[in-house]
Amino acid sequence: MVSSGALAICSNPECSHAAPLAPGPAPAACPQCGAAMVHRCWKCGEPIVDPLVLYCVCCGVPLKRILPRVARRAPLVVICTGPECEWGAVVEDAGLLPSRCPECGAAPLSHCWKCGAPVGDPRQSYCQPCGVPLKRRRRTA
Repeated sequence: MVSSGALAICSNPECSHAAPLAPGPAPAACPQCGAAMVHRCWKCGEPIVDPLVLYCVCCGVPLKRILPRVARRAPLVVICTGPECEWGAVVEDAGLLPSRCPECGAAPLSHCWKCGAPVGDPRQSYCQPCGVPLKRRRRTA
């Protein structure tokens, strides 16, 4: 089912809610699950016109984001994976997780890459349950 007008779709991969865009601002949150609503591709800006679309029809990037499974109201602790960077923050909404560290540009981390345990402290460098390093050293040639 393809619609002729622009739509907003839920960014949660497990939710299929879609709503036609009315005049005015696009809806910010899905009324069914609370995840962010998407009405344009985050990379190329192409409007969404199909309620069942998972990838941008123009550039092919995924439109739905897979986020860590956490309670909707529980804050997440996010740290930078850069070994020299000390940035860390508490994020109240999983939909607002930054895609890059605002200080150095490295990838942020909210859960252990090995065991999936949540990061508990913005100054944490090692996973508490399994002990693996959460900061990545740069490879040298």
